[in-house]
Amino acid sequence: MNILLLLVNSLLLTTSDTITLVPNLEAFTHPEFFYSTDCKCGMFNSDFFQLEIYNTPYMPANSTIIPPNFEVGYSVIITGKQDDFFRIKFNEEENPVYSQCEDCDYYVKKGTLGTWIYNINDTNGEYEAIPIYKEPNTNSKVVANLKKENSVVIILDVQGEWMFVETITGKRKRGWLNPKMQCGDPYGRCKR
Repeated sequence: MNILLLLVNSLLLTTSDTITLVPNLEAFTHPEFFYSTDCKCGMFNSDFFQLEIYNTPYMPANSTIIPPNFEVGYSVIITGKQDDFFRIKFNEEENPVYSQCEDCDYYVKKGTLGTWIYNINDTNGEYEAIPIYKEPNTNSKVVANLKKENSVVIILDVQGEWMFVETITGKRKRGWLNPKMQCGDPYGRCKR
């Protein structure tokens, strides 16, 4: 029993109880449905089809959500971050966790949300490569230029309106994504 109390106290001392607010960033759940070869979407794979929801960081809500269909996840708004978690609100007509709660905050682990990325040239309507940066600003070094095949990425962190992302397909690439090249609608219908 004493060992268990020591472990709980140790966990509490190593976690932060302050949340960093972010400016309502749009994202969606279950991003790996789109391109991951690990998904095996033809069969029920709990690693991909269930997303664990938390009431507070490290306090599971005893609830998981399954996406509304096997193509896209739920639309969410990231409102903050704390330790290894994003604080979110569901941006859906009906809350998938608790239907009586229109404005509830939940937490999900970082790396379980995604965004579409794209860069359409207004002149010719062609898709252009998307730079991801070493730091969250356009004056920073470009660490990779993502092509159309990487149009869905996983969100690992946020700073202001910038997202630190990782590609899903091929050799994984990481970097900071310009806010102008993010699209958090699960169906990719963003206004540009």
